[in-house]
Amino acid sequence: MGIYKNFTTVIFCTAPWADKITEGDLREQIAFFRKYVDFDKVYLETYRSISTSKEQIEMCKRVFAEHNIQVSGAITTTANDLNEADKNRQRLFNTFCYSNEAMRNHLKKAVEYTAGLFDDFIIDDFFFSQCRCEDCQKEKGNRSWEDCQKEKGNRSWEEFKLAKMLDVSENLVIGPAKKINPKIKITIKFPNWRESFQETGYNPGVQKDIFDYIYTGTETRHPAQTDQHLPRYLSYSLMRYMENAAPGRNGGGWFDPYECYPIDSYLEQAYLTAFSRPKEIMLFCWPSLYNNKVVTPLGFRLKQLDEILSQVGTPIGVPVYLPYDAQGEDHLEDYLGMLGIPFELTPEFPTGGGTIFLTVQALQDRDIIKKLKGHLNAGGRAVVSSGFVRASFEAKNGIEELTSARWRGRYIAAAEYHITKPGPGMQPQIHRNAAETVLFPLLEHRNNASWSLLNAGEGSQHGSILLRDTFGKGEMITLAAPDLYSNLEKIPQAALSRIRKEFQADGPAGAVSIELPEGTGARFSLFLYDNKTFGLYSYTADGCTAELIRVIIRGGKTITEIPVTGNVRQGGATSVKGDEITPFYSNAEEAAFDIRLSPGDFAFFRYS
Repeated sequence: MGIYKNFTTVIFCTAPWADKITEGDLREQIAFFRKYVDFDKVYLETYRSISTSKEQIEMCKRVFAEHNIQVSGAITTTANDLNEADKNRQRLFNTFCYSNEAMRNHLKKAVEYTAGLFDDFIIDDFFFSQCRCEDCQKEKGNRSWEDCQKEKGNRSWEEFKLAKMLDVSENLVIGPAKKINPKIKITIKFPNWRESFQETGYNPGVQKDIFDYIYTGTETRHPAQTDQHLPRYLSYSLMRYMENAAPGRNGGGWFDPYECYPIDSYLEQAYLTAFSRPKEIMLFCWPSLYNNKVVTPLGFRLKQLDEILSQVGTPIGVPVYLPYDAQGEDHLEDYLGMLGIPFELTPEFPTGGGTIFLTVQALQDRDIIKKLKGHLNAGGRAVVSSGFVRASFEAKNGIEELTSARWRGRYIAAAEYHITKPGPGMQPQIHRNAAETVLFPLLEHRNNASWSLLNAGEGSQHGSILLRDTFGKGEMITLAAPDLYSNLEKIPQAALSRIRKEFQADGPAGAVSIELPEGTGARFSLFLYDNKTFGLYSYTADGCTAELIRVIIRGGKTITEIPVTGNVRQGGATSVKGDEITPFYSNAEEAAFDIRLSPGDFAFFRYS
């Protein structure tokens, strides 16, 4: 494949940089990257508000070719004001107004220019429409949102933007490019803000089929102190979602160094992107990374990640159904994924049986209750969020056939937890007090019609956090999620372990689970693969420390660490041969192993 066996390393070169770089400086900078984070390929931008001259493009291509570096093209759809009238258009990040003929022609010329220089190019993730100027209003139809709900045929902004960007994709990008260069291949990069695609015209359900390839933004940066507030598990989960959207045509994962502090915030983007098994790992961008301190540890870690990927299989996990154009309960699955539940996101309803997870986003599918009933009648299990249940009652879609729970608009403050052990009927309970109070939605239910597996509250009043209902041959578990999903971390570990148990699937996706000691504040992710391998990662955060993770293998007896050259973990020696780990306990049903990880550590294992 190239420098690494399991992925291609790529650096994105922006147009303002490419248009000014001298040949001497380019050669010097190539030497820097080759020393610290070796790479096979670049995406060389022809346009980003300005055009890179043909002379500069040809010089860069020649120098890169001399270093055996593959070169593909790139475009970013941003523009400075083209005339005085454009100054009155409020265009976020200088993205185009596609109701403006001059801007449409401007993009078309940039595409034609690029198609004449390359046989393939990628479009950066500014390929959206945020403009709501007078021209956009006129083309959409000046109708209110309320009218759009009442009058068939009237378009909302969402509908208008989706249609508009489909027009732009076909008539300003794909059509003109292929007319200039019939053999050209075009990749559309989808951003890291999946829940917002439809509001700005990103339409992966359709665009994945009209573009040759797709690409995935895996930037999470600092989760709290940035505008998007993205949980870091997204760097893994979104890659898997896009791979399931366009199997085999997801080109890779793309991340950047902006607002990444501490430095682990940058490196975690690389780790989780790699764990998802991408074809390419793209580093954005050349001028921001040159002489940047994040590059040195990244190159060291990429070598280790490549060793791991040579031994693990295809990622698997509990399917999460997220239809296209859906939003609501944004990233709930990602916060749970950082508490040790392995997920596999998909835009199609899972049909393989077993355990699935549904959030309020699943209600974008108007047939969701019908599909859920079929899944349960066939003996499947479904964990559904409290948001799914609440919104279903509001939609009057028949959810009451599946549960006795009812939403009355009440909440309950939880400082005490009562955990029922798995098993039928009334089981002994474990009692745990929490260090902090968490506010949960209170779903009232009828005793014995539904059964609570995990209760929480204060004093003499408690409500259900995990509620079990049976239907046909299957069962539905309702998980009450706090409105602030990060508060899930404040739940006692015994209660979190009970929640993890309800997500545990049959088969390979449920063969491995984890438990953490009480009082553990660190966040961990579990990554499963279809060849009896798994990985653990400990996230970095303020106040985090090295922790023990208890790994439980269902039906297993042994685990062996996958060797990674130079990977020294706290509490363990350098792994060079994959020594078998002694179990904490073992019986006919399962074996448990204690693994010590410090923040920023990853470790991968094979089990049998």
